[in-house]
Amino acid sequence: MNRKELIHSDFQIKEVEAVVRRDAFTTIHVHVPPYETNILRNLFGRENVTVFERQSKTTITPEQEYDRLCAKYGHEVVAKVFGEDDGDRLMEIVEGLMSEKVIPEEPQIEKTPEVEIETKGAKKR
Repeated sequence: MNRKELIHSDFQIKEVEAVVRRDAFTTIHVHVPPYETNILRNLFGRENVTVFERQSKTTITPEQEYDRLCAKYGHEVVAKVFGEDDGDRLMEIVEGLMSEKVIPEEPQIEKTPEVEIETKGAKKR
């Protein structure tokens, strides 16, 4: 695979930290793409998965995400969450994340109001 193919097939997307309470004695922390939390909630229950934003990104290959998730969680679980469409719905979600562009906010600079000061007959600004 040459560099050009790699650039066009791998993408950086924001990841999240999911804290999963597997049982009364086991809590795990995982860093996953945001859409993977839907699978975790399905497996462990919505109330047992807490999601936190992270500043880091992860690299994914969109065409392989459905297969990666099926290998990790099983086809039945992935199909239950994303539908029996061989990854079409998941691909739409991934493409939406890839197209998100964060526009940095311009810092708001407050201007101090001009104040006129009178000093012995002369006005200064």
